[in-house]
Order: sequence, then C-alpha cells, then structure tokens
Amino acid sequence: MKTYIFKVLFFGVVALFAFNADASSCGFSRDLMQGSRGEDVRCLQQYLTGVGYGLSYPDGVFGPRTMQSVMLWQANYGLPAYGTFDYTSRAKYSELTGVYTGGEVLGSQFVWQDSEKERAEMRIEEALIMIEDAEDEIDDSNENTSKAEDSLEEAKDDILDAVIAFYVDKDYDEAYDKADDAYENAEDAYDEAEGDGDEDNARDAIDDARDAIEDARDEIEDADDDGADVDEAEDLLDDAEDTLDDAEDEFDDEDYDNAEELADEARDLADEAIDAIDW
Repeated sequence: MKTYIFKVLFFGVVALFAFNADASSCGFSRDLMQGSRGEDVRCLQQYLTGVGYGLSYPDGVFGPRTMQSVMLWQANYGLPAYGTFDYTSRAKYSELTGVYTGGEVLGSQFVWQDSEKERAEMRIEEALIMIEDAEDEIDDSNENTSKAEDSLEEAKDDILDAVIAFYVDKDYDEAYDKADDAYENAEDAYDEAEGDGDEDNARDAIDDARDAIEDARDEIEDADDDGADVDEAEDLLDDAEDTLDDAEDEFDDEDYDNAEELADEARDLADEAIDAIDW
C-alpha cells in the first residue's frame, strides 16, 4: 500500500511540475546539454513541444531526443545546430519569448534569481529522478540489495515529507531540506545497488591475507624445525590471524572498506612475522 501511494504521489508531483511550469518563461542559468537534468531541462522540453518540436512527456532529462529537438530548433533560427542549449540559444529564446520568471535579462546575459520556492521545487525534482534511478538500479542488480532497499524507503519517506511541506504547508525551506535528504538517501541506495567493486576488493584482500598467513605459517614451521627462534614471529602471526578474523566479520557486516583495510593489515603482519624469524 505504501509503495502504491508513493507511485501515485510521484506521478502526481511530476504532473503538477509540468502543469505549473510556464514553457514560455523558463529560467535558464546554465548551458543545457545531453546528460543535464533538472526543472530547467523540463521547461525547455515543454517549450520545444509547444512550438512544434514534439517530445514525449517532458521528464527533466536531456537525452538524445531532446538534443535532436534542440538541433532542429537551432537550425530553424539559423543558429549553430550543435544540440547544446547554450548562450546563443538562450539569447534567441529571450528574443522570441521576451518573458522570464525568476530572472531578468541584463544586456545579453540571463541572470537567474533563485527563490526559496524554486530552489525547493528543483531539489524535489532532482530527488524524484534520483529515486527513480535508484529503483531501476535495484531492479537490475544481481547482488543482495536489502541495504539499498532500506535507503530507498528512507528516500521515499523523505520525499513524501518534502511534497507535503511544499504543497500543503508552503514551508519551502523544510521542503528543500526533506528533498535534499531524499536525494542523498536515494543516491546511497543507487550506490549500494550499483557497486560490488568495494565488495570484490575486500574479498580479494581477504584472500591475499589468508594466503600470506598460510605462507608465513609454513615458513615459521620450517624455521622452527631448523632450530630458529620463532617466538616473536609466532606472536605476529597470531595477531595476523586475529586481524583477519576481524576483517571477515566486517565483510559479513557489509563494511567492505573496513574489511579491506583490516585484511591489508593482516597481510602486513604476516609479512612481518616472516621477517621476525631469528635465524
């Protein structure tokens, strides 16, 4: 039920953003190009759709279709058709529309005047996109995603709070803070679902440490049979084994950075144990 409510609210918020954004009065403070995301991208998409360069539902993501529409629009007005909505494109947009919200034209440059409401609205939009990306990454992951799913649930709780603060309470500072929390939790979910690189590095480090300890044990036993003093070496090897146990515990707890660090320490102790053999 909670997931259903979130999805209904998600699409409702996106629709509200699309309805409230006046496509003839977008505020552009940066160059927009493939890979750009945000409400300014959505507003550009709405503008292009409204003037005949049809796009699918504006999603706030500057992808290949948006780039193609920009290129067609630029070519139509005699601009370099590179597909980047840059300074010259913003100037032409200003000339064609003559209207801005949240900003003003000074000479030939557009200066964005941020407001609490616009700032909160932008962060909500960014958080919604990040939540959707995190959901996709979790769906595509072949790893254990329980930790990522927990972070995603926190993100969804935060974005619901942000939407309530924005639309119900009109508390735009609170809306921004909650949306920012949602973005960070969704980003954590994405990273946790995406990368098993840290896990692989930790596993490799543990395997290397285990091999180093076994090699050190063999050398110490041979040295002991040959009459060498191995007391210090055995103490260091015991420390190495204890440290490796700690690394494996951290690995089981999915703290891969700490597991890797402890495994490296265990390997170093094993090397020191060999060096400590007194022949």
